[in-house]
Amino acid sequence: MKTLGVISLTLFALSQPAPAQNSPGSMPVAVRTASVTQEEVSNPIEALGTAKAWEFVSLRAGETEYVSRLAFESGQRVKAGDVLVELSHGEEKAELAGARASLRRHERDTERLRGLVKKNLATREQLEASETLVAETRAQVQALQARIDDRIIRAPFDGQLGLRNISLGSLVTPTTEITTLQDISRIKLDFTVPERQLAAVYGGMKIEAVSQAMPERVFNGEVMIAEARVDPQTRAFTVRARLENPDEQLKPGMLLRVRIISNPRTALTIPESALIPLAGSQSVFVVDHSGSEPVVRRRQVQLGRRYEGKVEILSGLDADQQVVTRGTLHIRDGQAVSLQQATGAAAQ
Repeated sequence: MKTLGVISLTLFALSQPAPAQNSPGSMPVAVRTASVTQEEVSNPIEALGTAKAWEFVSLRAGETEYVSRLAFESGQRVKAGDVLVELSHGEEKAELAGARASLRRHERDTERLRGLVKKNLATREQLEASETLVAETRAQVQALQARIDDRIIRAPFDGQLGLRNISLGSLVTPTTEITTLQDISRIKLDFTVPERQLAAVYGGMKIEAVSQAMPERVFNGEVMIAEARVDPQTRAFTVRARLENPDEQLKPGMLLRVRIISNPRTALTIPESALIPLAGSQSVFVVDHSGSEPVVRRRQVQLGRRYEGKVEILSGLDADQQVVTRGTLHIRDGQAVSLQQATGAAAQ
């Protein structure tokens, strides 16, 4: 009889309905949440690039001659057209003076012949011969002036000079590097990208570059051109970008980490810690404030690109909703919760 009584009580207890999950008196589960944030995202393409001067030239003499004048110092900033070096050109100057004197004399003779031709005191053939002589002498003057100009070395563009490699009186030849000149107010940045990204890179795309020398600073620029050739050895192609460098902090030869801003767009993001993977799909718990106390509702979501600590949401959520980022193992659909804090999408 005693055994039958115990069995009866057990069956009675099992036949009673289980208490409701959110019945009065049940304690809400403490969770941590984050807001669904709308922000600018992209599909970044990363690479390593080498900085180059916007313009660079190795200044050399066009003739073998002695240096008669030095008009610059190492590291000096110059403007286009500034005289840097003069080579000896005394002989050319003397020849030029003689040619100019001959030109003036021939021009006077030609003017005199024009007057005589009008009076029929000279022939047309004599006038034409004199005009030819004027033209030939003028060409000789121009040739001598060009020879002198070749012995005066000027800055071809605005920039900063490098080290001075010669001294006054040095004998220089076309192989002698006098100095260098570079313009680094802007920087060319060359880097390689795998061929699978060929269709994703084009001129005008925005880039960000960071140097190990200045890791806290981001230099902004844009892609100038993507080379229309893939290297058969590396299966990569070269991209050239332009970076503004107004304070000239970037120097040619520096190694830069490059990030191409590909497919920029506005998207919804949440912390990765809010995701609940289940059978090949992803879901999250969304906080529902419609009742007397907050409860959570499971929502299936479609994911886009993953970023550091967060993920793009393509569908399933709306901006400014709250998702649970901590405590997901202790709650179920419809569970009452208490919110510890609400932070941005970057909260973990």
